[in-house]
Amino acid sequence: MKIRTFALSMALAALSVVSTAHAETITVGAYPANPPWEYKTETGAFEGFEVDVAREVARRLGMEIAFQDLGFQALFAATSSGRIDFAISSISITNERLQNQSFTQPYYDSDGTIVGREDSKVTALEELDGKTIGVVAATTGEAWAKENAGKYGIADIRSYSAQQDLLLDVRAGRLEGGAGEIAGFQYAMTQVPGLKILVRIPTGERFAMMTRKDHPLLEKANEAISAMKNDGTMAAIHKTWFGVDPDQGTSTVEAMPVPQPQ
Repeated sequence: MKIRTFALSMALAALSVVSTAHAETITVGAYPANPPWEYKTETGAFEGFEVDVAREVARRLGMEIAFQDLGFQALFAATSSGRIDFAISSISITNERLQNQSFTQPYYDSDGTIVGREDSKVTALEELDGKTIGVVAATTGEAWAKENAGKYGIADIRSYSAQQDLLLDVRAGRLEGGAGEIAGFQYAMTQVPGLKILVRIPTGERFAMMTRKDHPLLEKANEAISAMKNDGTMAAIHKTWFGVDPDQGTSTVEAMPVPQPQ
């Protein structure tokens, strides 16, 4: 009888260890065709800005992390159902999404921008008066340029099919600058030197880790992100992936509470 009792105790202890090990792993879903935010290497490993953020959050919580390869739309159902704990993939915080999901504080402001040569004197949108700028066709940059050309006196807008061609023409001085999304430009500029951000155009769009409503790790993850901002870790991750320090006053450096629905 004692032997059976001992065996049962050992079995329960083993189950407890398995359960504890499972509880100590954060499962993060990602759409890994989204550089520089997340992508897969040739060996199948996850890399990217948000991958580094998620890994650091898990490390600060004393937990392991496992990534799941999911389509972008599948991320929303996966968090809601509890299949994954968090989702990353440059997911914007919106009031509509906050009705059904929760988010950590944001860690990146997805603003628009004008990129130009390092020796450009342009520091404000008004200084684009009479200038020619480039855009990538069918992007938010093109939409912004067409909508604001008259307001800022932009003389001409040239459309490109590839961002690389646009940036090369900016560097060659054929354009005063290029209009587009800041993350894409900053990432590309790590491969095309001689350029800088001339003007930042706030959009209010911000990226964060998404999770289901009332997830028990939400507040702890948010506290970890605040600590990463306060001690410079988040800024270091930004510089790793974009080649520059984040701008002061952005959500990459400013600690914030968990967003709430309105």
